[in-house]
Parts: sequence; C-alpha cells; structure tokens
Amino acid sequence: MKAGRVVAEGAPSDVVTESLVGEVFGLRSTVIRDPASGTPMVVPLGRHHVGAPLPH
Repeated sequence: MKAGRVVAEGAPSDVVTESLVGEVFGLRSTVIRDPASGTPMVVPLGRHHVGAPLPH
C-alpha cells in the first residue's frame, strides 16, 4: 500500500520486486530468495553500495 492504495497484488514472488520497493518505500534494495522460507527477502542497499544490485 502507498498513500492508502493497493499498488500490487498477487503472489509475493511476483509482486515483491526491487522497483516496487523503491516506488513504495523510496528504498534502494535487492530482492533475493530467503534460503529458509523460499519467499522474497528485501535487502536494503546502503549509500556505500556502488554498481549493479547484488546477485540473486
């Protein structure tokens, strides 16, 4: 949700993306598969990160 509105719906693996996290939360991140649960896990990228997102 952003500003009280749903911005995406569906399976977490389909909708939890780096671009959506950036749009909704204003956060640079990479999304990887959580090794324990298999679900998407958002990893924030700090200001020190330069270059391409971390590998998936």
